[in-house]
Amino acid sequence: MTKPWTYLTLKAVFQYMDGNKRLKINFHCPALRSAESSVPLNLQSLTLTEKKIVANDVCYKVESKSQRIKSILDGRKEVRVEFLKIRNLRVIPDILKIRTRSLDSGNLNLERVLSFINRASFPLKELRVNISKTRNLERYLGCTQKLILFETNHDGENADLIRTILYDRNNSNIELENISLSRDTQVTLIRNWRNNQKKIGTVLTMRNRLRILPIFFLYEDEFPNANDLLGVLNGSVSNFNDSVLQ
Repeated sequence: MTKPWTYLTLKAVFQYMDGNKRLKINFHCPALRSAESSVPLNLQSLTLTEKKIVANDVCYKVESKSQRIKSILDGRKEVRVEFLKIRNLRVIPDILKIRTRSLDSGNLNLERVLSFINRASFPLKELRVNISKTRNLERYLGCTQKLILFETNHDGENADLIRTILYDRNNSNIELENISLSRDTQVTLIRNWRNNQKKIGTVLTMRNRLRILPIFFLYEDEFPNANDLLGVLNGSVSNFNDSVLQ
């Protein structure tokens, strides 16, 4: 007669089991739920929305909020995710802290989202944030290696905050998603980088609907040594003091 597996044996098995198989077992086998939930869950990607949870490209839909939490996240001590997208905070249990490398906070206030992130995640490899929803964003610039900014209010209200972030010497990799800079701002930015000795290797990328926008600096009289200071490659990549604007 085969002996039943012990609790510790089950935990050891779940530790090396595919994340989606674990979630399926958790959903269909209440007797194994306690052992499964006690083991850190490792996922490549996780998207949390109001009506569904997508784990490793597998979508989990249930009828109610309480069922969704119970079947996927409730009772877990640790969840580790490479790419985390959060669109709704109500599906996350209050006691859960998710560990991640890349965080996309969507249209939520970043300050609220960070309360659900494990401190061991910082600095993040990448952070995507809606600048229109997080007015105190400058407080969190040091928590990520790459910062992706986008906005839902295109009324120029965030222009000063965007400039503050771009001028900060510690921000070495920034991407502006559907946010354009005027020619005057581009020139002022280069002057600021030069005067404040921006870090070597700094990268600024501007994207408009997944297309990299060329940057042209038309005020050549602003820089008498333009040939030495600024080299433009194919109109899309500009090098300045070994930094780069894309």
